[in-house]
Amino acid sequence: MNKGGHMGENKHRFFVIKTLAIIILALHSLVGLAFGDTSATQPVSCSFISIDIPTPGGELGFTHLGDINEDGEITGGFTNSILGPRGFLLSNKFKLTDIQCPGTVNVEPNAEPQSINEHGEITGFCFTGRISGFFRNKKGKLTVLDFPRANLTEAVGINDDGQVVGDYRDSGGKFHGFFWDDGLFLTIDVPFPEATATTPNGINNVGQIVGFYFDNNATGSFPNGHVHGFLYDNGIFTSFDFPGALATLPADINDRGQIVGTYADTDLVGHSFLLENGKFTTFDVSFSNVVATQVSGINNRGQIVGRYLESNPGDLVNPFLSHGFIATPESESKSKSRLLVSKPNDFSNFQRWPQDIEELSKRFAKWARQLK
Repeated sequence: MNKGGHMGENKHRFFVIKTLAIIILALHSLVGLAFGDTSATQPVSCSFISIDIPTPGGELGFTHLGDINEDGEITGGFTNSILGPRGFLLSNKFKLTDIQCPGTVNVEPNAEPQSINEHGEITGFCFTGRISGFFRNKKGKLTVLDFPRANLTEAVGINDDGQVVGDYRDSGGKFHGFFWDDGLFLTIDVPFPEATATTPNGINNVGQIVGFYFDNNATGSFPNGHVHGFLYDNGIFTSFDFPGALATLPADINDRGQIVGTYADTDLVGHSFLLENGKFTTFDVSFSNVVATQVSGINNRGQIVGRYLESNPGDLVNPFLSHGFIATPESESKSKSRLLVSKPNDFSNFQRWPQDIEELSKRFAKWARQLK
């Protein structure tokens, strides 16, 4: 390696996220030892900005942000029971570009973007009768990624070299991780003897990979096994868990080695975390009526994006509203880690998503002031 929601039967990632991370319901490898402090420190001090992208019908409360790059470009989507998943790219000048998978002309867009790199290249997955991964280059050309002989492929993380990680399901129904680079697929399976499935989520520019795996300890609350985080670094896999958590799901890693993710506490309530220099800190959006926080991405400036769920009592169809957020550290990172890779930005212009720009500008006026 160089430098680095629908609930159908085959919606593997939605199942994992909904049941473990956010709901409130009840390639030669060595094995590394578990790492991370035995207790979590105080919550991260950040300023939070809430973001809602209106659906084509004008509804708010369905937004989720997948990732943010150093130039402030964001990729994400919105999903509700009527429209299904729609993907977008939001530029740092608040221009929206609709992201649509190939073969879906004249039908509703169906892409779920997950990550964006410094060049504006995006990866994610599509719904076209099956789940397929995709790679979208800086000119907007989209390439479908299907792992050979797999019946499901989910592309999730991307670095600045355009290398992609994700997971696939084989013909026997087992999930494996994969690494993709310019047409070449490699399988990633954590080497722990208790592991039954592997799901990589993020890759940085020095080849470190984070994700989670299922063990063979199936219970009533975890019928697929308990979930643990892993880090791949220079040929070594390391397992880790948030202290006291019932499930740990790392989502992304930046070039400083900062890892963000989600965990389920002993009441199966979803929270988020930051892991830095072996220390865990809890991470929850601080707005009122927030019932769960799910982080998705972190850039090299330490900015974190994701979504939070807001209680929406009285609506049986949508009892929780989903809003995107950007969290910016209030002070510079105290991490002793240094930025390992630095490249000049090379961003392309993207086609504007058809929306009323005046209305959009008003919605993001506060955000724009805070980002300056």
